[in-house]
Amino acid sequence: MVVSRTLHYFARHFREPIAISDVAGHLGISEDCLDFCFDQTRGMTPAEALLQHRLNRLFHTITEQPKQGLRKAIRSCGLGEGGRTVELFERTFGIEMPLFLLTCRRAAEDRAFRRLHPSADRLVLPS
Repeated sequence: MVVSRTLHYFARHFREPIAISDVAGHLGISEDCLDFCFDQTRGMTPAEALLQHRLNRLFHTITEQPKQGLRKAIRSCGLGEGGRTVELFERTFGIEMPLFLLTCRRAAEDRAFRRLHPSADRLVLPS
């Protein structure tokens, strides 16, 4: 229950600065109790879970809005600017950020083309 409520809090407030002590206070428990609950159920700290949530949001944001600037996307997910975020993203998802951005942009262009040209014959390249 504690972990679920914390994750719900993260989902509502991930764009904002979040202090884990404030989350514990919001839940009416100690920070040690919150740490224990996360360690027992998820094998990580609440801060690690928050970072994971924010990185997942960044992945989703880039996928859905690939033309948005990277800095803006990073800030919109409550992550700090700079190479550390890109490094964490690449380590977490196993893909280099420039390649991921390119792939997402191409996929968005393909979806837009498909909406404009829904017939199957438009998907075949001329030989």
